Amino acid sequence: MLAPLLATLALAGVHSADLNALFAGALPRAKAKTRIAVLFPDAMPTDSKRLFAEHWETRRTYTLSLADVPGCGEATACFEAEFRGEKGGAPFGSKRVALARGRHGRFKPLSCGASCSPPAISWSERGATYTIQANVVGQGSDRAVLTRMADQAIRRGPR
Repeated sequence: MLAPLLATLALAGVHSADLNALFAGALPRAKAKTRIAVLFPDAMPTDSKRLFAEHWETRRTYTLSLADVPGCGEATACFEAEFRGEKGGAPFGSKRVALARGRHGRFKPLSCGASCSPPAISWSERGATYTIQANVVGQGSDRAVLTRMADQAIRRGPR
């Protein structure tokens, strides 16, 4: 569960973002358009004061995105998190991780070149590949935080 981690992080100015509330408007559209199960955790740790949700969906994929300014798109400067499902595909990342309900996934740590790519975790289930990418740097172990978020999404199941 994320609760013990979030309680510890609150002391450092990090709070819990209610993803159910943030994606309440996007979820019906994503479920209506995509042919795959929509998975995401109930909450995530963040130090952003305000988050704005965006979404994109097709028959084969959905993306639920969070930024700290409206209309961010995928700009690195305002990106906070992305929850994505894609029909088919394969998990990516250099490190194998054990996830809830016997699933296995892959973890990709923070990487920087011309710009930085936040850490991500991905796994496959129900004929789709799911990915959580989030700015969780400085909120404990990136791998541990993303693993807890993935576990929560898996246990929560389809929306």
